Amino acid sequence: MIGNVDNSVAQNNKPNIQGKKPKIGLALSGGGALGYAHIGFLQAMKEYKFDVDVVSGTSMGSIIGVLYCAGYTPIEILDLVDKENMNKIINVIRLNSSFGRGFFNHEKLSKVLGKALPSNDFSCLNKKFYCCVTNFNKATYKFVGEGNYLKEYIIASASIPIVYEPKEVEGEMYVDGGVMQNLPVEPLLKEECDIIIGVDVISVPNQSEIKGLMNIFARSMALSISSNTESWAEKCNYVITPNLEKYTILDFDKAQELFDIGYEVGRVFFEDYKKQEAKSKKNK
Repeated sequence: MIGNVDNSVAQNNKPNIQGKKPKIGLALSGGGALGYAHIGFLQAMKEYKFDVDVVSGTSMGSIIGVLYCAGYTPIEILDLVDKENMNKIINVIRLNSSFGRGFFNHEKLSKVLGKALPSNDFSCLNKKFYCCVTNFNKATYKFVGEGNYLKEYIIASASIPIVYEPKEVEGEMYVDGGVMQNLPVEPLLKEECDIIIGVDVISVPNQSEIKGLMNIFARSMALSISSNTESWAEKCNYVITPNLEKYTILDFDKAQELFDIGYEVGRVFFEDYKKQEAKSKKNK
């Protein structure tokens, strides 16, 4: 176990690297507003000059991940959140005129991605990137890492069922990838990454009493999402779990606080990682 008492960084299995430059994969979980902690983690990663080769994301993890892979620095992503008012729930969640397929639509996200991404093709990204989506009709999930429907698949990956309307892409209806794989490790295994780092922002602490319809909804979603995470977390070399127990998936107005927590757990992780790396080289 690496980390401090407030945040958890588990080392599941030691990477087996024999004198070669490792291929490193980063999995960013879904978690609604909690995903803003990913930006802080990426900032710590940048400061410690730690580079990754492949990024995978689910839901909010796919939004943050694609912006990072498009070349935005973590601070630029945080500034974009502020500039586009994505730190206010009323701007992130737009009410549908008809509730036939979901209470809210992704109009705001669509506009942000349209302006932020250089093109609508996965090939425009600076790093290899995958996002997870759930096929609503076929009850299957898939990872998408190529093609010219980049924006549409990111929106689909973040379409929480009932809350958001499903997203049709290439003739299929998709919803949030977190329904079936919230910690998107699978494509990193297929890419044969030597080191896999998972950042899981969903935690479900014990609570004696939960008041308010929105809090009940947020906890129910967290319970549902977290149920498919454990088996995939075990396949990571490291799993970073920021302590976000005080926050919910709807706390979009807490973007800076979530960034700070993600940064701190990232700073501790990379500091310890560098020390272990130096010790390993010294012992050779």
